[in-house]
Amino acid sequence: MDSAPARPRRRGPLLIALVAVVIVALVVGVLLWRDRFGDGADEAQALADALPEGDFAEVALEDLSASAAAEEHERVLGPLLEEVDAPPQVELVDAGDAENGTRTATLQWTWTLPQDAGTWEYTTEVVLRRGEDGWAAQLAPTVFAPDLSAREHLDLKRLDPEMGTVTDRDGAVLYGLHDVQVIGLDKAQLEESELDDSARALAGQLGIDEDNYASAVAGNGPEAFVPALTIRVEDLGDYPLATAEEVPGYRALEKSQPLAVERDYAPGVLGSLREAMKEDVDGSDGEILAGDLVATGGVVAAEHDALVGTAGVNVVAVDPDAEAARSLHKVEASDGTEVRTTLDDDLQRLATESIAEQDAPAAVIALKPSTGDVLASALGPTGQSYPIGLVGQYAPGSTFKAVTALSLLREGVTPDTELQCPKTATVEGRSFKNADSMDPGLFGTMPLRDVIAHSCNTALLLQYDTVDQPALADAATTLGIGQDAPTGLEAFMGSVDPEDTGTEHAAAMMGQGRVLTSPLSMAVVLASVQQGSTVHPRILADDETAAPEVPNPLTADETAQMQEMLRGVVTYGSLDEFADLPGEPVIGKTGTAEWTNEDGELKLHSWVIVAQGDLVVVAFVEDGSYGSTTAGPIAREVLEGQ
Repeated sequence: MDSAPARPRRRGPLLIALVAVVIVALVVGVLLWRDRFGDGADEAQALADALPEGDFAEVALEDLSASAAAEEHERVLGPLLEEVDAPPQVELVDAGDAENGTRTATLQWTWTLPQDAGTWEYTTEVVLRRGEDGWAAQLAPTVFAPDLSAREHLDLKRLDPEMGTVTDRDGAVLYGLHDVQVIGLDKAQLEESELDDSARALAGQLGIDEDNYASAVAGNGPEAFVPALTIRVEDLGDYPLATAEEVPGYRALEKSQPLAVERDYAPGVLGSLREAMKEDVDGSDGEILAGDLVATGGVVAAEHDALVGTAGVNVVAVDPDAEAARSLHKVEASDGTEVRTTLDDDLQRLATESIAEQDAPAAVIALKPSTGDVLASALGPTGQSYPIGLVGQYAPGSTFKAVTALSLLREGVTPDTELQCPKTATVEGRSFKNADSMDPGLFGTMPLRDVIAHSCNTALLLQYDTVDQPALADAATTLGIGQDAPTGLEAFMGSVDPEDTGTEHAAAMMGQGRVLTSPLSMAVVLASVQQGSTVHPRILADDETAAPEVPNPLTADETAQMQEMLRGVVTYGSLDEFADLPGEPVIGKTGTAEWTNEDGELKLHSWVIVAQGDLVVVAFVEDGSYGSTTAGPIAREVLEGQ
């Protein structure tokens, strides 16, 4: 019997299975290899996280160590980082697709710029490659900013605005840039042993304090230029500069500097600007930067931003070998504008001239009742820097009787009411008297209008039971005392304490005691009488602040009676020397207030307040004689000069 033939072996399925196993192994291997290094997205994020500060310790970089990358970061971004307050924000906005071991990620950069210049935003791309050790980023210059070349770095330039001007009511420039010379010593030209002698010699030539300047020179660095005096170009002939130039180390720098139209023009009104010093920058919490102009007082401080403008910025790419930087992002500066004041330049100069020869501190205030415009605020003698016309706090003396008269009218006293005017009067054991200049023939009984005209102290203080202190303080409020200072001026607007009693209340009835006013606040008092309503002063022409609301506004009858009595002061009273002035009728009041100086000597403040038409003038001399004697001629000179 034949045997059956052998069946062939079936190898096909086995081969297929083997191939499948190999393929699976390869796929698993690839997946395991890929999982080992990831897809590069995490490395892209790590780079974005490192770029703001430049710490690349946890970042894989291609052909670059972490320290070398940090050096490149400092080279490219360092100059710009020094000019901004914070590092940029860098966000990975698109990690890209990984193809053939490469991916291109997109980074969003946001810089917050100084000078309120907003933000600078842009995107850059970074290429990451997968190598034997995993994914690594290529830190090319274009990662930091678009189109940046290998030698360029980023920097920021400040764009300075053109400064505006402060003008008077008619547009005459009162404050702006002026050409000056800054005179000082260049310490680099001097030996240490020469410093003190040169400093004192130069200070002597320029008329400044030798000790202070020598100390300033000693306290500056060995290479410093130490300014001694800034002189307007037009004033250079007033100084012995030919002799000063012979002092070893002498140096003069020419520059432009913001200044008033002339030295000592309206002190306390205009204010001033100066370059920020280190302590200004350090103490400003980032609000003030090097190169900024810092304002001190007055209109300049109130309108600083409008006057100075806003600096711009220019982010540039700098190639050390190129002649010019390449602008990448620019925010233009916003120039300063004209700040118009209410001052009248002609009147300001007239007022200043009227007190220029006074030996004691003096002030003249001119006010426009219909608007409250401060037309002039003069200070004398020339060179005095304390603006007593605005911030001085003085007993107003008999000028305050305008307030007392109003308070009496409100208690039913009329201009015809007879009052006693003795030579002296005693209240709670304290004796008061009239001015020594008062005609003894006037002592006795007289109507209120004559009490005001001849300024009888005793007649008014004896009415302290008729008018209590709260009522007196209320009358003062009606006439503008105690209101807020006008925008743009540091000013004391007066105070009358409603709680005063006894002799303090009696003294207040005649403008002594604890009553305090400034020349500006007394100008407001008379302006309110002239206008028939409470006046609020202003120094900025566009200031539309309303007059304060007062509990008891002036009535038409009160206004007429007050104007009549203050007219009597001129027609037959203590200001009769003003009676012949042409033009509209003059009303006013004299004032004399006693004070004691540091040597214990009894002195007199001299006051005059006058109004003619739409003009009020207040003249004040800190150490003078009676109001009509010292302050009177000053006020008349101003009125006559109109």
